Amino acid sequence: MRIGLSSTTFEPGIARGKIDGIGMSTKNLYEEYKKLNLEVTPFYYPQKMREPVTTELPNSQSLLLPYMWSTITSLVTPGFSLYRGLEKHIDIFHTTDHMVPKLKNIPIVATINDSLMFKHPEWHSVRFAHLKKFARKQTLNWANHFITISQTMVQEAVEFAGVKEEKISVVHLGVSPWWSETVSVEEKAAVLKKFNLPSKFVLFTGTLQQKKNLPRLIAAYLELPLDLQAEYPLVVVGRAGWGMEESLTAIQNLTDKKRGHWLKYVSIDELRVLFQATTAYLHPSLHEGFGLTLLEAFASKTPVLTSNVAALPEIAGDAAYLVDPYSTDEIRDGMKALLTDSSLREQLVMKGNRRVQDFSWEKCARETLKVYQTVL
Repeated sequence: MRIGLSSTTFEPGIARGKIDGIGMSTKNLYEEYKKLNLEVTPFYYPQKMREPVTTELPNSQSLLLPYMWSTITSLVTPGFSLYRGLEKHIDIFHTTDHMVPKLKNIPIVATINDSLMFKHPEWHSVRFAHLKKFARKQTLNWANHFITISQTMVQEAVEFAGVKEEKISVVHLGVSPWWSETVSVEEKAAVLKKFNLPSKFVLFTGTLQQKKNLPRLIAAYLELPLDLQAEYPLVVVGRAGWGMEESLTAIQNLTDKKRGHWLKYVSIDELRVLFQATTAYLHPSLHEGFGLTLLEAFASKTPVLTSNVAALPEIAGDAAYLVDPYSTDEIRDGMKALLTDSSLREQLVMKGNRRVQDFSWEKCARETLKVYQTVL
């Protein structure tokens, strides 16, 4: 089997040393395929016309035009494909992001990571919103089969993206054993010193966007008893996203009160240290198609507070403290319980350690390969 794998979300990040979300998932899938000695070719959309992506991947191929130009060309020329002849090189194409190409004679498997553009369009940029939504739905028609990364996402894909349920398979993401490797005392001390952090703190990480629910989290945190705030400052890790004005205001309020820190970017190695150093990981998101950071926290032996909505309960199982993400009171009370009850933290750490054993990138890769077989 010769696999074409979309790599637009992670190839540029390799050069920058900064890969987010979908890109990291794709990178792990690619690496598992290489371990299995499969013939896999990465394909990426260039950012601009005639501007190649800086890549370190062997045999990486460009898809000629930037995604938007490719999509527009394919939509206005129904009988034409920009990518004729690819069947000579690959047997199947897997797009792990939303960027589905129009191919001929090659089956396409498309991963649907979430349905937010359709379910919550208000959480996305309004620039060309209707055009983007229309184009996204149209390009889904070019795929032969779909993968959702949680069972929860199946119904959302059917209801909001218009995908037929019989064309959907569920494949959970994995987590690397690397997250479970204990960092040294010296490395932990160096990272805390670099960011001027105390030995005790609570952690939030994620791109600052509306679904992450940061304003409510900060409001709930600032309702904790002052002694808990003083003992456990809130550390926010995340770069700016779209529609983050309310989050910025909340962060400013937090830092003005000297109750927390905003680290706009940390490396993946530094993030592992923070996961292992924190007293609790806080993730009261309004929506997630999966929730990969929950697994990273479980692997780091860190107790987790997360939401009781979307895919988060499915991924967390009984290993996290679940709250209503729309209730500031529940978020506050959940944080207070975690910070004042050491036995509760220990129970969640043990449950998290068991829960994370159910997820691996090897398992993800093998289940994805089974999906490919259904369309070949």
